[in-house]
Amino acid sequence: MKTSSFVSGSSVILAGWLAATFLNEVPAQRYPKLDRKPATASVEEAKETSILATTQVKPATRPVSFSR
Repeated sequence: MKTSSFVSGSSVILAGWLAATFLNEVPAQRYPKLDRKPATASVEEAKETSILATTQVKPATRPVSFSR
């Protein structure tokens, strides 16, 4: 089997599969619920994100030229 025919065939199969999954309508009941964490986990996440938001990262200083 030639490489070009393998790549072409694979791309056609992949494009078909992507088109089929794009056109397939999924009901909302099949989606997982996003709020499965306990209430304490969301509070801990909020604390972590607020800590991360308040810390600032300074860019590293680099020499003008790496060739020297």
